[in-house]
Formats: sequence, C-alpha cells, structure tokens
Amino acid sequence: MHNIPKEPMSYKQYKQENELVTKLRIIRRVCSDAWTRGDTATSFACHRNTVSTLVRAFSQLIPVSDQQILLTQSLSEDRIGILMSPLHDLSTKPHHHPHTATDEQSDRVTHIFNDLRVKTGPKRLQTLLRRKYHDSVDPVDCSLSTLGITKIRTICKNRELKKEHARATGGSYRPLYDYTGLACFEYMHLDTKHILDKKALPPSVYEYFSTHTKEIPRYEWNLIDAKSRFRFTAYSYEVNATFGLYFLTFALGCIRTALNNWEMPITIGQDNGVEFCSGSPRKAIDWNNTLKPLNASIYAYNPYWDIRKNLIERSHRTDDEEFLIPRGEFIHTEEEFMTEARNYGTYWNTGRSHSGIGMKGRTPLEVIQQSGIMGAGRLAQIPVLILDHHINTLQECITPLLFTSDIRATEQKKQQTILDMKTLYDLKSKYFFTEDAQNVLTYYPL
Repeated sequence: MHNIPKEPMSYKQYKQENELVTKLRIIRRVCSDAWTRGDTATSFACHRNTVSTLVRAFSQLIPVSDQQILLTQSLSEDRIGILMSPLHDLSTKPHHHPHTATDEQSDRVTHIFNDLRVKTGPKRLQTLLRRKYHDSVDPVDCSLSTLGITKIRTICKNRELKKEHARATGGSYRPLYDYTGLACFEYMHLDTKHILDKKALPPSVYEYFSTHTKEIPRYEWNLIDAKSRFRFTAYSYEVNATFGLYFLTFALGCIRTALNNWEMPITIGQDNGVEFCSGSPRKAIDWNNTLKPLNASIYAYNPYWDIRKNLIERSHRTDDEEFLIPRGEFIHTEEEFMTEARNYGTYWNTGRSHSGIGMKGRTPLEVIQQSGIMGAGRLAQIPVLILDHHINTLQECITPLLFTSDIRATEQKKQQTILDMKTLYDLKSKYFFTEDAQNVLTYYPL
C-alpha cells in the first residue's frame, strides 16, 4: 500500500484561501506528476469524482496552449487567475424565488427610498407604499401596495437601504408626559405647517407643489391631543392670528359638543408665531379670556427648554411621508387636494395605528373609546376646512365668545363693577350677531 502524503489542509479549506490555485495543484498532480485520481483525492481529502471533474473541465475549457503554460511554468496568482478563469465555481445563489419581490419591484422601492428621501424602516415604508399605490391601475404599482413586510425587509437588506436614525445626545430618553396618568384632551398642542417646505419634501415633490401654489392651500393647521394623538386639521392660503383663534375655538367647540366634558380643563401649548400670540403676554391674556367659557387656556413654549412641541412637530413629518409625498402627484386642483386631505384626516384618526408611548399600535379613536369617553365616534365626523372659505361661519361661532371676553376685560378695568346698559350696548356695537344677543347679555344682570 502506497504511503500517500496528506496535505496540511483539506480541499475545501484551500479553496477558501485561493480557489483557482488549489484546482491547478490538483490538476498538476494528475497531469504532470502522474498521480492517480484516487491518491490525489486522498491527499487533498476530497472525493475522486471531484478530481475527475476538474481534470475533465481543464482539458475541455482551457485552450491547449494555455494548458501547457499552466502545467509546466511557474506563474503568479494573478496570471493563474486569468488563465484558469473558466474553471471558477459558479454562484450557488438561486436565480429567483417565488416568494421574493421581483427586480422591478425592488427597483421601485429603491427609487422611493433614495430619490424621494423616505429613508425609513420597512414597516413605515410598507405604509407609504400602500398609501401611494392603493388606488393605482398600473399592475406593478398595485403589486407594490400589497407587498408584505418580509419582502420589504428583504429588499432593504439586499439593496442596503438603511434607515436614518435620530438619537438624543448621550443616548438619553425622556418622555414628554406621564402618559399613564394623562387624560384624553387634557393637554393639546397647536401649530401650523408650511406645505411647501423645501427641507422636508423631496426635490421632485417640492417642484411639483411649487407649480400649484395657487390651486392648493399653502398652510396646514393642526391641534393634536397628547394622550390619544387625535388631531383636528384645517388649511388656509394665508396665515394670521385671526385664523389661529378661529380654528382653535372651532376645534375646542367640537370637543365640548361631542364629548360633553366641560368639567375638565384643556391646556393648549403653542409657539410664539405671528399666527398665535407672537410672544405677547397681553395677547395671551386676551386669548385666555376668550377661551375661558370653553374651560380652556393656552400657553407659549419656552424656547430654551420646552420640548413638548416635538409631539406635534413629529406629526408634521408623518404628513410628509404618508400624505404629501405619496399622494402629492395625484393632486392638481383644490378639490382634489381637499379630497385627499379629508381621506388622510380620517386615516390618521381612525385607520392609522400609532407606535408612540401608550398607543400600543392603536388608532387615536380607539384610545379615546377605550378610555371610557362617551361620544368619541362623533369626533371622527368633524370636517376638514379651508379657513379662507369659511371665515364668515367661524366668525359667527366665535363672536359671542369675543363679546363675553370684552365684557370681562371691561369689568376688570372698572374693578369688577357691574356694567351699565350703555356700556353693554357700546360693546355690542363692535360685533355682528346673526341672532339677538339677549342670551349673552342676560348672563350679566343689570
């Protein structure tokens, strides 16, 4: 029995270091050194069929002139790699799997992720695809709206689509409220969003909206509940403090009418924008006097430490990702915009599961209903308005509140003395009442 020397490593181990050099060594053992296939296989700890396959492929795939060079000359690894390239192992990766996304679907998702700058995780990316293509007639677009979360994760992994993370300094984490003890509509936040935001929108979407600024509103008004994330929304072409006060009183009136929760105070946070109190303490007092009959009050964020405004600011990013970016290209007129806006408002409050603290994947309406508040279903019927078109109607609603606030302010100036009839009628002449204001005047006995 022949004493066959063993190689320090097996054939598989040698292949991991340099595949083609290892194959050439085996071929030289058989063709140049006249080893048998069995002895060569024993030496390299592989099967003899492997050796036979290599020798056969060498004689069939490598030109005769190159065979002589490979078998007789000392060559560098780079030269061996060039001459032995036909013997390189083919990839064992499957060409297609019936349960994975197609190349066309992967290309579309990659385009949305990179070109539209929606660099989110697979779950939010799935939501965007459904929002964007749920009513499309294109077969590929329709298939994108039904992509499962596993397929989207696979696309993100294969195409190296990495989510952008925003982390606090030092990795610290602090919730905005004690959500376990917070009641629905106890704390709310008011803010406006400029729809044509160059920093928030992708260039293509921004350019598209830039050409339609006269057809669609430019500003979005939001009042959001800190506990349930339920949101009241309106739009306008202009931004001013009148719209701010009218929208706020309209939303608060809807809350009080639908839920009948007059005994619970509502505190609303807002910034110092010109559409609100502009940082003026006197104007804040006037607003609070107006809101007092609704058992509500406003305060301005401290710009140095108050981070509670992040709650509503984060909702504006969701508006970009799930409304303006996916649905913007289908909007050409004001009517189409309002149709999409109303659908999105209903989707936000009743159809979209939220992942914030205390939400547990529930919709805002579900949080309100499960908290035991009666009449929550009526909140979902509150309309989305364009303030410019309904200013007269909103003025009729707020005039009694302004009149009552003016009476209180005058009483305070007169050191809480009861006003005479002349003073009351002088105040009344400042406002336009669609009905007799006797019900307001009789509140103050003469």
